[in-house]
Amino acid sequence: MFREFLSWWGRQLAEFVPEQWRRFASPSNDALLIAPVGPVTAPPETVAVSLRRSGRENVLGRYALTGNGLLGVPRPAGLPAVLRLAETDVLSKTVTLPLAAERDLSQVLAFEMERETPFSAEEIFWTHRVVERDRQHGRLSAQLLLVPRARLAALIEALNRTGILPKRAEVAIGAERSVLLPLDGDGRSETLRGHRMLRWPALALCAGLALAVAVTPFARQAASSAALDETIAKGRSAATEAETVRREIQRLSGSAELIDSERDKAGRPLEVLAALTQLLPTDTSLTEFRQQQQKVMLSGRSGGASRLIGALAASDRLRNPSFAAPVTRIDAIPAEIFTITAEVAP
Repeated sequence: MFREFLSWWGRQLAEFVPEQWRRFASPSNDALLIAPVGPVTAPPETVAVSLRRSGRENVLGRYALTGNGLLGVPRPAGLPAVLRLAETDVLSKTVTLPLAAERDLSQVLAFEMERETPFSAEEIFWTHRVVERDRQHGRLSAQLLLVPRARLAALIEALNRTGILPKRAEVAIGAERSVLLPLDGDGRSETLRGHRMLRWPALALCAGLALAVAVTPFARQAASSAALDETIAKGRSAATEAETVRREIQRLSGSAELIDSERDKAGRPLEVLAALTQLLPTDTSLTEFRQQQQKVMLSGRSGGASRLIGALAASDRLRNPSFAAPVTRIDAIPAEIFTITAEVAP
């Protein structure tokens, strides 16, 4: 929890740092940049190659993809090869999802890919970035950025034949920032250049503020604890006797309180099942309901399994809903088979 707090605090501080400071503080992006000349909708015949070191770029020239044209491309040791694509080469779509989907955003977007785009997740190179979080209405806006694999197949194959193996593509989004598009992964979002960890002096300032905020409550608590220990030491005998009486009263409490306590430990499954009946959409049916104390597992069929996470997250009876297994689509019904786990709210 402490690590999550520091991470959140760092992101909040980064939002107040000017964009030009972020670019100055970004870590090294040294790379061999390869940009197709012309749009990638048609197989390119030429690529422009440049070398980026310490934030400065030097144009090395243009090289033909056919014949032995790429054999003349320099190969700086230790530098990765990165494709540079124009914003017009990339398809973009903004998707609105429940805010609770952010925890497994990449998995949810992969499930929804065929519904939101004409492609499956295996047919494209893709990534995403969070555009807006509407906490008041519990919604999240994410921008999908994708390129069909077929468009880059000829270019990547020509580079691979000469030993150049680009692992990612760099896409300029506007004039201020860029997005990294993985070419060898499953489409999980890469960190934007404008939001990477700040260097000196911005990093030192943020770290100092975060440390001060984190340490101050503990220092106050330590001072209060010392004063409290001194008071307890003076009246330890009376405190011990009072604790003994309190435990005896609790032990002799009425049977109704004991029953309620046991029901709370069991998670009150009937109440949870009644809440699920109200929460689940009409096109959703459960085939299995399992509860062990405060843990609940639901299995069943639904016309849209991705909507269930938001519906369950909005309940005051359940919290932290997430998919326990990949969603399976059955086209013959049509329906989606899902398994969701959640915690019963105290």
